[in-house]
Amino acid sequence: MVPVVQLFARDVPELPFAEGMDVLQLVWCPLIHPHDQACAALPRLYWRNEADVLASGQLQAIPAPQEGEYEEEFMPNPCTVSPTSVVEYPNWDLPQKLRQTLQPRIEELEERFDMEYTQLACALQNKVGGYPAWNQPPDWPSCDSGHRMEHLLSVTPEEDLDMVMGDLGGIYVFLCRQCPELPYAHRYDC
Repeated sequence: MVPVVQLFARDVPELPFAEGMDVLQLVWCPLIHPHDQACAALPRLYWRNEADVLASGQLQAIPAPQEGEYEEEFMPNPCTVSPTSVVEYPNWDLPQKLRQTLQPRIEELEERFDMEYTQLACALQNKVGGYPAWNQPPDWPSCDSGHRMEHLLSVTPEEDLDMVMGDLGGIYVFLCRQCPELPYAHRYDC
């Protein structure tokens, strides 16, 4: 498992954290897992309490997989992030009737800025919350209780991370806040 994202509640105040927790950590196995429907890195999500983490001691040397024990495209480079709040809009998830109503305005904006709607409306970077910037048709997961999960975060092939991840797709992590155990799921979109 390699570390991918660590967020502190103080840095992302708009993200509701699990009760009593103020650290969110995402790690993943950087191998391709054929048994997983995504056939990509296999993420694990951990909600933690910073005081408990500090009390248990920090790793002095972060373990790294050996050469050949990982897929290069799923190995992030260590970096820091500077959270910035943005407003974004659904991409493929825009309801059909609303898309038809907005289509003339969307075409006008695309022509005016010489960009596709996705580039204008969606934050295509690593992000917390918002909407997945689907390359493929949307594939929202549901928890075992049948609730549609919410988009928690996206990990995309940004330059700082030096990851390719297919055809510039990403791994989207979803969470069900309706269930007390906070189940999560992921989708690989390339």
